[in-house]
Amino acid sequence: MDEQRLPPEPPTPANPPTPVVRRRRGPQLVWLIPLVALLIGGWLAWKTLSERGPTITITFETAEGLEAGKTKVRYRDVDMGTVEGVAVAPDLGSVVVTVRMVKEADNHLNEGTRFWVVRPRLGFGGVSGLGTLVSGAYIGMDPGVGEHSTSFRGLEEPPQVRFSAPGRRFALTADRLGGLGPGAPITYRGIRVGEVIGYEFTPDWQALTVPVFIHAPYDRIVRPNTRFWNASGISVSLGTEGPTVSVESLQSLATGGVAFDTPGIGNPGEAAPEGTVFPLYESPRAASEARFTRRVPFLVHFDGSVRGLHPGSAVEFRGIRVGEVTDIRLDVDPTTGAARIPVTLDLEPERFDAPGGTGAEAAYAGMKTLVDRGLRAQLRTGNLLTGELIVALDYFPDAPQATLEMRGDVPELPSRPNVLDTATRTATDLMEELARAPIAETVTELRDTIQKAGALLGGPEVGQSLASLSRSLAELEKVTAALGTEGAPAIRALRQVAESMTALITQAEKTLNTTDSVVATAKPVTHDLQALVRELTSTARSIRGLTDYLERHPEALIRGKRG
Repeated sequence: MDEQRLPPEPPTPANPPTPVVRRRRGPQLVWLIPLVALLIGGWLAWKTLSERGPTITITFETAEGLEAGKTKVRYRDVDMGTVEGVAVAPDLGSVVVTVRMVKEADNHLNEGTRFWVVRPRLGFGGVSGLGTLVSGAYIGMDPGVGEHSTSFRGLEEPPQVRFSAPGRRFALTADRLGGLGPGAPITYRGIRVGEVIGYEFTPDWQALTVPVFIHAPYDRIVRPNTRFWNASGISVSLGTEGPTVSVESLQSLATGGVAFDTPGIGNPGEAAPEGTVFPLYESPRAASEARFTRRVPFLVHFDGSVRGLHPGSAVEFRGIRVGEVTDIRLDVDPTTGAARIPVTLDLEPERFDAPGGTGAEAAYAGMKTLVDRGLRAQLRTGNLLTGELIVALDYFPDAPQATLEMRGDVPELPSRPNVLDTATRTATDLMEELARAPIAETVTELRDTIQKAGALLGGPEVGQSLASLSRSLAELEKVTAALGTEGAPAIRALRQVAESMTALITQAEKTLNTTDSVVATAKPVTHDLQALVRELTSTARSIRGLTDYLERHPEALIRGKRG
């Protein structure tokens, strides 16, 4: 092989050149890359932190349907946050849900903001939350008002009315809830215009407060004189045309409901301010009666039974309701043991035109005048089916004189016994008299008499007696006919004698008077003449009586006078 040849080496200079080193001032360009990366990272971190929303906690009874990192918080179907954690509370009585909200929600996290879990629900008010069957449960949000807060108590049921809903809130007060509940409809002439929000007891636990919401524009119908009543269930009334059944709506029948009306709605008027409190009446009739606000108390004492009379019973004047019973008590005299029942009435002077106004003094003065004219209070039957009593005011011309007396601060109206009590007392007395009567002995004697009479009438002697009586009557008719023609002159003669005797007596009286004046001292003669006049008078009276009797009974000339 040929030997590989190498290039010749360059000649080495005797004195090589010295290198010159130059230093640059300032940072190197290579450091710009991490610096730029740091700036970008800081900007991204700042942007993330600045756009990050607040963290809040919501306490629920249960965490059903909630998942960390998945469950959203929504308002009007817009995501407002995400659940970051679910944990059991330290007392094990609830669960605490941690939620990261978006920045835009920070201004709406107030004390009045409400949260609830939206899931499928079935109730009397309808079906809700069906969309969560596909998308899963989420937390609903309703922004409220108040101070800023990050801790909330979740609702177990969705709120009936959102804070943003147009309309106004009012409150109703009642002694009983009467089947009402959250979501119960509020109707005006059959149209749903609102709903019941909830209920709560008053601080003294004596009544209930029922907050309600009326949607716009129907909230303008509610005025200070508006009357609300409970429309739950079925209303049954019995009138002259027969029983009447009414139902406000099928929903109110199932879930309860409230109806209202505003008298004079066609006239101009201002709407009631939000938060106005109204009484909740039991029925439309009670609401209608509520327009009479003035009440004047009176007292009435009844001696008989008041079974069927109770507070709330009507007080009527000839069929027109003028008040109601407010109190019934028992008053027993410890000395005599006599029992009386004082009944307190409230009359409503606005129901009738009273001269002098509708105040208490005018009502008392007017009632005093009516009592002086015979006005009395009496218990009467108001309903034959239920036996309910009413207090009836009416005039009794034959009533004993009475006045309107003051019993303390309340005047007392005079009363009359109940017609039914009077009839019952009379029937009781009659039965007692019959019980004391010897009815058994009387019936026995009557039976014996009937038997004896039957035996007597069935004997032969009765037939013979009847035949003899028939022959005697025939003979008597013949004698009477003969007397009718022959006895008439004798009767006329006797009448003439009686008339002559009367004239003689008159003449004797005149003679006696003359003799009395002339011979005052001849008292024995005067006494004899007076005796003679009395005898003549008696004789004339006897003849006159005999004449009258013979005219009526001419047969007496033959048979004589009957005993």
